[in-house]
Amino acid sequence: MILVPSTSTLVSVGVIFGVLFALLRRPWTATAVLSYMLGFVLLASFVKQAYLGTAVTLADVRFFLLRPLENFRLFITYPLLGATLLGVIAGVAACVAAGLRLERPVAWMARPRLGLWTRIAIGTIAVAAGFGASQSARQDSHARVNDGDAYAAFLSMYAQQHPGGPIGRLNVFFNNRTFAATLPPARPQSKFFAPPAETEVGERPDIMLVLEESTFDAMLIAKCPAVDCDNVMMHPLSVADRTQQGPLLVHTTGGGTWLAEFAIMSGLDWRAFGRGGAYAPVSLAPRLKKSLPTYLRSLGYRTVAVYPTDGNFLSAETAYVDYGFDEFYERRMLGFPDEWGDTSDAMVFDKALQLAQRDERPVFMFVLTIRNHGPHGGDPAKVPRAFQGVAQQTSINVADYLARTRDSSRSLVALADKWLKSPRPRVLAWFGDHQPEAAWDFTKFRDKLRADRIAPNAGDAQLQYLTRYQFSANFGPKERSIGKDALDLAYVSSELLHFSGLPLDASATAAKQAAAACKGLMMDCADRELIGDYLSYRVHELHEVE
Repeated sequence: MILVPSTSTLVSVGVIFGVLFALLRRPWTATAVLSYMLGFVLLASFVKQAYLGTAVTLADVRFFLLRPLENFRLFITYPLLGATLLGVIAGVAACVAAGLRLERPVAWMARPRLGLWTRIAIGTIAVAAGFGASQSARQDSHARVNDGDAYAAFLSMYAQQHPGGPIGRLNVFFNNRTFAATLPPARPQSKFFAPPAETEVGERPDIMLVLEESTFDAMLIAKCPAVDCDNVMMHPLSVADRTQQGPLLVHTTGGGTWLAEFAIMSGLDWRAFGRGGAYAPVSLAPRLKKSLPTYLRSLGYRTVAVYPTDGNFLSAETAYVDYGFDEFYERRMLGFPDEWGDTSDAMVFDKALQLAQRDERPVFMFVLTIRNHGPHGGDPAKVPRAFQGVAQQTSINVADYLARTRDSSRSLVALADKWLKSPRPRVLAWFGDHQPEAAWDFTKFRDKLRADRIAPNAGDAQLQYLTRYQFSANFGPKERSIGKDALDLAYVSSELLHFSGLPLDASATAAKQAAAACKGLMMDCADRELIGDYLSYRVHELHEVE
């Protein structure tokens, strides 16, 4: 199949050329600058796909520029990206300077009065044409693939994951220009979803839910020896009386933590809301009417978020207010280092424990870690000597990931020892938000993985989306439940409520029923009609998203 430029691409290229020509008065210079800019888009697309698995879009740029000062920290965390950006800016300046020097302006555009008005006209027509085309174009937000991939993996996301060459990448960039989210279609309410039952509840437990950055079960990798790749946190914690754990199916890979945050808080998958759902902090969080924190607040809980980076990064603080947290503590308030890699899990957990002791109300704490954030293996000399051997069997990137995960595991065990050894009933839960990009050399290929570690309900398309979750409690009967099937991240909040012995409201009851019927899956559920009913029930009957 030969890809051709889309209407959005053609119009956008025409508009940019018109504006450049009006400004520079030199057609070849305008063409050169335009080509340079398109080349940068292609380079950025390749880089983003290498790190996050999807091509870059115009909506990404708009989302990034909502908080430019805070979001530019990304270029500090990834120095190669920062150097590339500076190089591109310098290249554009050099291209313009060379054009102004080597090419004469079009004669009639150089005339003082005629040239000025002609340039204004060309620029105005170009911008107006672009605006008109943008207003009239319709984005098919509900288009879905039907090729054996995940149910309701939208066509736009599939295109971002498989752009198909330079023209395809440009089409993806210009076609995806907005982060407006759309609601799933309304359907007749299914009789399947029973109303919640009355539940007698004793003392409400304190709950600490930890988002473990870039954490998955490294024992999936066939060549990864247990001495380096197995960690205590992946097993039932010795201090816990009761445990539930298993594989987790998440909704992003290599990055996009904000999508994991949305899934936990809402109990929904961003893909149900079209391409705009990928920008959940600004497209969905303000529209969310019911969340895990708001429900716990209705039960008398104090709700606290501990965020290890700047609160304005990717609009996090605003989103957390929308999610319903009473208190939000970010890096500067907590005194954490500027560099993400210098903020250990132990530092985050110590602050969380201090904040938990404020009053006698039961507390729900959502705690995010950051040290295991990529990139991994950038400086092989920083990988501890104990993990140099496993680098030969896997890669230096995986070895760096494993070294950081070992620290995370020790910190989590220490946290459990402090949190669960309390006279109060308490729950400690954690989950991996997504795989690190370091894992992709293995998790893209089933034959590089241990068959006995793969969740039976995960197909090849889900291998890069498998992480892990665990609930631990210091109350209840001695029990260890270790699942084999992957649980979709969107069901974790309802499972956590059930594990904690709290009453389930209508949405959590429906989630439990859907999870049981779909063997833990949501958008990948074989019963598409059921999930369509479920989404309609949550959104249109319970009015959880407006």
